[in-house]
Amino acid sequence: MGKSIASRFENIDITHSVLRAVIINDDELTLEMDFCLEEAHPDYEAPGADEDCCFHPGLLKFAGISKLGLDRAENAGETKRRFAIQSFNIEGTKFDMACEWGDIHLQARSIRVLTE
Repeated sequence: MGKSIASRFENIDITHSVLRAVIINDDELTLEMDFCLEEAHPDYEAPGADEDCCFHPGLLKFAGISKLGLDRAENAGETKRRFAIQSFNIEGTKFDMACEWGDIHLQARSIRVLTE
C-alpha cells in the first residue's frame, strides 16, 4: 500500500514553501517548488544566514486530472521567479492552492511529492 497524501508532506512546511513554475501536459500538472523542509526531513540542512527555511527543490505531480481550474493573478509579473503560497489544501483527490502566481484547483487520481 502507498503512503497517504498527508504522510507525503511530512516534514515539509508547504505554507512557507514557494512555487517556481506551473507545467501542464495532457492530463498531468507539475508544480516546480522550493520546499521549506523541517528539521526532521532527511534532506534538511541548516538555512543560510539570509534564509528563513531550508529550501530544497522538488515537484508536486498530479496525474489523471479530471478537473482543472487555473486562475493566473494579474500582478504575477514575468520578472518574478518565486511565488509565495497563501493557502494550501488537499482533501482526498481534490487540491486547492492560492499563491502569488494565482489560484490552482484540481481533482486528480494521483498526487506525488518528489524532492530532488
